[in-house]
Amino acid sequence: MTMPKVSVITAFYNRAPVLRRTIESILQQGYADLELLVVDDCSSDDTSERLAELAAEWQDPRLRIIRNEPNKGFVRTMRDAIEASTGEYIAVQGSGDASLPDRIARQAALLDAQRDVVAVGCWYRNIDDESGAVETVRPDAAAAKGGVTTFSHGEMMMRRSAYDAAGGYRTEFKVAQLTDLGFRLHRLGGFATVPEVLYDRHVQSDGVTYNANKVLEQAQFLRLARHLQKLPNEDAVQAALASVREGGVSAVIPVADGGVQLILAERCIRLCAYDRGTDAATITSHVTSPVRRRILRALARVSRSRLSAPVRWALRLALKTTPAMRALWMRRTGS
Repeated sequence: MTMPKVSVITAFYNRAPVLRRTIESILQQGYADLELLVVDDCSSDDTSERLAELAAEWQDPRLRIIRNEPNKGFVRTMRDAIEASTGEYIAVQGSGDASLPDRIARQAALLDAQRDVVAVGCWYRNIDDESGAVETVRPDAAAAKGGVTTFSHGEMMMRRSAYDAAGGYRTEFKVAQLTDLGFRLHRLGGFATVPEVLYDRHVQSDGVTYNANKVLEQAQFLRLARHLQKLPNEDAVQAALASVREGGVSAVIPVADGGVQLILAERCIRLCAYDRGTDAATITSHVTSPVRRRILRALARVSRSRLSAPVRWALRLALKTTPAMRALWMRRTGS
């Protein structure tokens, strides 16, 4: 069997209802020279049964289904799936998300044409499945500085050679694994964006965006990725990673870290903008500044009041158009 040009990797844990949306979006791509590895990370729902049914329905030899026993977690799952894949290019596909029909073709063509580019993304839509809110995001990866990626992760394609040379995903990272990998990939080449909407990112209520504890953990790991880049040598990096393995991320990046607090504030504002005031209020419990905490809690209350519609509209506009708000988001891993 000829090795495919592109290996698409997607991993699921307890998301049986969205399997069809994601998998069909890949199998129905206009670009056929691909394989799709779908990993069930030992789900406790009926993901395994649904995958078997869908595989029998499609009978597509490009589809490969892997079931983990026991649960490995996302990062280990991704590492193992990439190791099992064979394509020259690796395309990540977020579970529950959908790639538009030309996504793989357009990204593969860019990597074919621009040999100095190691990873490519695209414009995408954020779709909140609960509220129905839709936000079109038009990042420019080439303009990102210092290796900070503008990819949301699920829409990214990268060269296998660069992934291997960078050392792949680090298993110490429970979240923010792309930020850490991105810094290392950037040492090997450039990033690029296909300036077309090619991906629908469906935001789930159980994801990092809406879970207060996950948001805090993500903020700390984002800061850890930046911290590792500033260490003087590989021995220092490995010592920091050993501390994370032994004592958790807080052993290196405390909750009170200034960058962590900035990320929490931004996330609260974003949640308020998209009708998630209750979740925003929960996140404020991790905000260490009493003044900032009071302001954010007041904003969360207003976003849930009868004035919520104009407040949310104003916040969305600020997030999209105000330089200070855009800078706040881009500084999520800043110093």
